[in-house]
Amino acid sequence: VVGADGANSWLRNKADIPLTFWDYRHHALVATIRTEEPHGGVARQIFHNDGILAFLPLADPHLCSIVWSLEPEKAQQMQEATPDAFSQALCVAFDNRLGLCMLESERQTFPLTGRYARQFAAHRLALVGDAAHTIHPLAGQGVNLGFMDAAELVEELRRLHREGKDIGQHLYLRRYERSRKHSAAMILAGMQGFRELFAGGNPAKKLLRDSGLKLADTLPGVKPQLLRQAMGLNDLPD
Repeated sequence: VVGADGANSWLRNKADIPLTFWDYRHHALVATIRTEEPHGGVARQIFHNDGILAFLPLADPHLCSIVWSLEPEKAQQMQEATPDAFSQALCVAFDNRLGLCMLESERQTFPLTGRYARQFAAHRLALVGDAAHTIHPLAGQGVNLGFMDAAELVEELRRLHREGKDIGQHLYLRRYERSRKHSAAMILAGMQGFRELFAGGNPAKKLLRDSGLKLADTLPGVKPQLLRQAMGLNDLPD
């Protein structure tokens, strides 16, 4: 059985697999927004001292799904603000990059929590995606981790089948488990460090992140490698 049933996985709970979890002390506000300018199929993200705002393009060239990571009190204020007040605050936070923004849906908020399953596999069970791990959405890495879980699990099951082994035995699923736990732990640690670096208005932090981003953008070979890692291409099975 493949446990791909989300962060509150029923299968993981029934298998008595414990979780390590932590509170990011932020809430995500999500909504659908209509923009004055077309998004061009490009995802955009802005980092502020008090939060992170992402515009994710939808099929309609003027519709975006937003994920706005804010402190809980601020997220509640934005959820309860009038549509006009919210749209104005959103335009300011997004620097009017897509022109005027208007709400197209209800606003929902939920707490951001990191989770890491102590096991990614058990007897006749393999966990993938949010059932195995959840991370802060600041770099969109959660979905890539899930895709790589699925790709590596498929490759491992094919290998076991070719070798005539029982694909459901935990003994044989441990290779998948070790590999994906390592990748997830690295991304979780990296995203936590990234989040801390962009949190707050400390001048030293600002200098460090600005210098780091400029170096990554100008040093030969660095930016393509970072993009490959962000897209999960470095974890693709052979």
